[in-house]
Amino acid sequence: MTVGDPDPSLRFSQPHMALPALLGAAETDPLRAVLDAVYAAVATYGEDYRTLLEEIRTACRRHPEDA
Repeated sequence: MTVGDPDPSLRFSQPHMALPALLGAAETDPLRAVLDAVYAAVATYGEDYRTLLEEIRTACRRHPEDA
């Protein structure tokens, strides 16, 4: 899985970052799974990642009983 801040000098394929998001979601530790999946999803989403994070926040507020 990716670790740390992305290196701005390295270019990556957004569609290919979707695979680490799926693999991250399959981790056995639930906290690690969500953190890895969200990290990769942010990279996949690209420059407008704040929109994705806001959608995640909204979804978490709607389902507090699942936390």
